[in-house]
Amino acid sequence: MTVNKKQQVLHARRRMEIIIGSMTLGLFMLLIRAVDLHILQGDELKERAYKQHFHQYDVVAPRGAIHDRHGRILSKSIEVPSITALASEIPEKDLPKLAQALKISLSKLQSKIKNRHGFTWLARQVSPAIAERVAALNIPGVHQESEWRRYHPLGPETGHFLGFVGIDGQGLEGIERSMNQHLQGKLGTRLMQRDARGHSLPDGVWLQQPRIGKALTLTIDSNIQSIAYAALSEGIRKQRAKSGSVVVMNPHNGDILAMASWPSFNPNSFSRYRPSQWRNRAITDIFEPGSTMKAFTVASALESKNWQADSLIFCEQGSFRVANYIIHDDHPEGWLDLTGIIAQSSNIGAAKLAINIGARQLQQHLSSFGFGEKTGIDLGGESAGILLPTRKWGIVETANIAFGQGIATTPLQLAAAFSILANHGIKQAPHLVLPNETIPSEALKRVPSGERVISKKTSDSITQMLIAATAKNATGWRAVPAGYHVAGKTGTAQKANNYGGYAKNKYTAVFAGFAPAEAPEIVIVVVIDEPQQSIYGGTVAAPIFRNIAATTLPYLGALPETQTASWQTQRVATSLTQPPIAGMVGNFSHLSLRQAYQQADQQGYTLRSHGSGWVTKQSPAPLVALSNGSEVEVWLNE
Repeated sequence: MTVNKKQQVLHARRRMEIIIGSMTLGLFMLLIRAVDLHILQGDELKERAYKQHFHQYDVVAPRGAIHDRHGRILSKSIEVPSITALASEIPEKDLPKLAQALKISLSKLQSKIKNRHGFTWLARQVSPAIAERVAALNIPGVHQESEWRRYHPLGPETGHFLGFVGIDGQGLEGIERSMNQHLQGKLGTRLMQRDARGHSLPDGVWLQQPRIGKALTLTIDSNIQSIAYAALSEGIRKQRAKSGSVVVMNPHNGDILAMASWPSFNPNSFSRYRPSQWRNRAITDIFEPGSTMKAFTVASALESKNWQADSLIFCEQGSFRVANYIIHDDHPEGWLDLTGIIAQSSNIGAAKLAINIGARQLQQHLSSFGFGEKTGIDLGGESAGILLPTRKWGIVETANIAFGQGIATTPLQLAAAFSILANHGIKQAPHLVLPNETIPSEALKRVPSGERVISKKTSDSITQMLIAATAKNATGWRAVPAGYHVAGKTGTAQKANNYGGYAKNKYTAVFAGFAPAEAPEIVIVVVIDEPQQSIYGGTVAAPIFRNIAATTLPYLGALPETQTASWQTQRVATSLTQPPIAGMVGNFSHLSLRQAYQQADQQGYTLRSHGSGWVTKQSPAPLVALSNGSEVEVWLNE
């Protein structure tokens, strides 16, 4: 019995030791597991738990507005709905009606939520109608968020220099891209919470509110922009041309008042256009400037001190051999002074001047005018043009460059160069952005201005020569609006081909100049690519210049020297004596542009104009009720 008891006690002790050992091992394993979960995997598990109960996502902030020089909106951000979802919460049975409400195929909707359990975008920046249809379905897991979409009120008129913004709020072209850092707001962060079953709770909270971007003011005048765009598109239509561009610039400070290209595109729906249609031809496309270059060749000759305005050159009766190359003039001439070379557009006279002053001096002067280098405009994608180094100039190249062959420029470069002539020989770098309280002038990277390129005496002489080039017996007479003097030059250049020669029957027609000639307010450059009705700058580009100048100059306060007493004047006087009824649109018919702006201002309306001459059509019609500050649109014809 005693032995048995001892054995029982021994067995009991062993069992106890085994139990205690097992418990100790279990506790030790629990301790290890606790250390693993709380210390080694703690951060990962916390993050996983957070993701199961919360979801945070970025919200794009509204971009700063873009205004014209008078504070009119050119680009702004508008709030639009977007449809989001927590994919795992959407019942399978609701997918067909959700796809129908979103106006997408069921397969496309399924691909958006396939293998996804958390937050996803179903449709971004949708119309209010689609948002209302989706909300009415009240499908679990489907929500509506607000985003910001860019809107450009003037559409195609401003598409090329404003550019556009992608769906994520990034500027992709134009000013929207080049000034993206300034315009772009600061992202916001929103938090969405789920319950214990994983279902999202209504409403979210802001961890960080989006911060709106900074506003931008451009040098553009939206009225002049509309005038230039309308004149350009109408001129291209008449000539059945391939494309064209216009630049309107203030020569005294470098402000770009208008920059238009055609064909244009609507930045509000940019994805419907080819990328080739997005480019701003006024700064990207280069062309041989043709006879417009003669103004700078003559300026270089005057600056050389070897030539005076009344110096005579024999123009060889229309045919002149340079090495093995024959230079021709359209109209055979004998002796011409420097004014005659520009007025009669003599290739031979310009070539002889260039050969006399030499390649090096001509190249230096052309470079100082800005040819062969970027202007530094506040836009990306600008071309530097082509001005070869003098080591590549032979006597033939020197002669050709004198009348605009073998050199290439952009419309903006040519406008900047003519602005030097209009500004008494002083260069002002062109720019699009005006300093304001949010972007001081020192924050803008500007090309230095104020450099004297030619003497005032030379610029005054060239101005008189360019006035002669627009006289009735000269090539540019069609550029002159009634009551004004214009200093300008036509250009007709055969287009280069891809084989080192020139394409047959493909030309660029150009007119560049400034007005009023005696006290310039604006420089205008018109470039038309491959016109079909005529090839000459004097018949293709000059009338477009005239239409822009005839409307813009009175708008800027530069009145014509004489007012013709005609039936239009009499009918204008009649219409102005009839006071408009309060709260109703007055009759703008037969008013000049200046008078139309005066009447619109008196009535408290904003005026948008198209064309030049006298008002022939308006919208809304007279005596229609219209609130203060609304827009009236008028069309003018000569």
